[in-house]
Amino acid sequence: MIKCKKFLVFANEVKDKELRWSKSVVEYIQIRGAEAVLYVSGQEDERDTLDTDADVIISMGGDGTMLRVSHVLSNRNIPVIGVNLGTVGFLTEVVVTEIKGMIDRLLIGDYSIEERMMLSGTVYTSDGVKVHDALNDIVFGRDSALRLISVELKVNGRHFDTIDADGVIISTPTGSTGYNLSAGGPIVQPDAKMIVMTPISPYSLSRRSVVFGVDDKIELVLLEKRMDKDSNGLVAFDGAENYHMKVGDRVEICTSDSTLKLIKLDDSNVYEILRKKLGG
Repeated sequence: MIKCKKFLVFANEVKDKELRWSKSVVEYIQIRGAEAVLYVSGQEDERDTLDTDADVIISMGGDGTMLRVSHVLSNRNIPVIGVNLGTVGFLTEVVVTEIKGMIDRLLIGDYSIEERMMLSGTVYTSDGVKVHDALNDIVFGRDSALRLISVELKVNGRHFDTIDADGVIISTPTGSTGYNLSAGGPIVQPDAKMIVMTPISPYSLSRRSVVFGVDDKIELVLLEKRMDKDSNGLVAFDGAENYHMKVGDRVEICTSDSTLKLIKLDDSNVYEILRKKLGG
C-alpha cells in the first residue's frame, strides 16, 4: 500500500470532548513529518464544502462517525480508518491506546484495504425525488407510534410480497450487525456482495429475512393500512437522512456505484469481532 503523507482527521465533538484525542492525532502526525488537517463534523452542507486530497481519513468517534464519513466523502475514493471513542464499534479498527502505532503503520504503508458495498435509494414523494447512499441500511418504518404499516415489496419490477410490520430493513453486509441483527436478521460476512431484507416485528408467524443478489432492484411502496387513520411512513438512510412517506410514496433501492474503503491493520474477522464485542 502507499505510504500516507496527507491525513484528514475527521472529528466528532460529541465523542471527543474538547477534541482532545483528535488534536493529539494531528500533533503526532505533524511530529512524524506528515501533513494533517483537522475537520470537525456537523457543519452544514458538508458534502459540498469538504474537499480534500488526503491519502487517508482518520475517523475519530464510533460507528456513527464512520457512517458520516461514508456519506460526506462518497465518490472521493479515499480509504478510511476509525478510532473507537464510542461503545461497540464494529466499523472502527483501533482504540485510543493504539493511535501512535496506527499512524506509524500508515506512514510506512503497512496496512490493507477492505472494500464495502453501499446501497443507493431513490425516494419518490409528492415533494419530489431524493437520492441518497447508505453504508449500513435503508429502513422503511412507521411514522406513527404503535401502528403497523403495510409495505409492498417488489423485486426487479415484480410483486414479491406484502408485509404488515413496524417496518422493513434493507441492509448491506456491513449493516447486518446493526439494526438488522436487532430485528433477528442474519449476520453476513462484511465484504460479501448481497442485499438483506428483514421485516421489523412483522404481523405474521412465518415472516423471515430474505437475501437478494447484488444486482437486484428492490422497491418498497407504502400501502393504505386502514381507512380511518393516516398510514404514514418514514424512510431513513443509515439513521441520518429521513423522509416522511404517505400512501403511494415509494423508495427504489439498488447497489450503489460508491463503496467505502476501510483500512485494516490486522486479519481479525467479523466472527472474532462479534465474540469480543457481543460476548459468547
